[in-house]
Amino acid sequence: MRSIFTLLIALFFISSLQAQTWNFETGNNITRYVFTNSAGNNPDFLKSSSGLHLALSRENKLSKVFVYDLGLAYNQYNNVGDVQNIPFSYQADFMGLTGGIGPSYTGLHGLTVSAKASAAVQTLINGTQFLQNRYLDLADDDQFSGLKFSVGFNLSITKKVNDQISVYTSFQHLDTNTFGSSTLNFVPSTFSFGLKIATK
Repeated sequence: MRSIFTLLIALFFISSLQAQTWNFETGNNITRYVFTNSAGNNPDFLKSSSGLHLALSRENKLSKVFVYDLGLAYNQYNNVGDVQNIPFSYQADFMGLTGGIGPSYTGLHGLTVSAKASAAVQTLINGTQFLQNRYLDLADDDQFSGLKFSVGFNLSITKKVNDQISVYTSFQHLDTNTFGSSTLNFVPSTFSFGLKIATK
């Protein structure tokens, strides 16, 4: 995992020397926690919750119809629930690198539609669980700490404003891949709005 993280950092800074477009976006994560216990069951006491999404990426053209992007992202993956009428909540802030690759097509009314396969490597920067009027630090919880690798897809629609600036909206779905006898996976669906700034 550390080698993947290092490789993505290197690619991000290399691409920033040659890339054509900066993407700035903000949005909202609706995150589902998928907990699998040692018996292989998925208890239903965890409920989706929302959290902030911020990202900065650099986009390059591989050809007339294929693009890829590399960037930095901040995400809040939050959740709520209750067990035997005892409520609890999680707030987990992650920071990491994201990337995507796929086709991009400009059609009617100058709208550009993109569909990318996406991946992310993130790590917990701050996390708490609120339980029975106490806040518990998640930094030492193995289910939250360490690098988290996610894969998924991204769909976006872009409208050009002028030669340098475009606006876009996107939907992204990711899923972490943690394996073992007792696991916790994060499944965020992200809705965001962004600004593209072309550079020469």
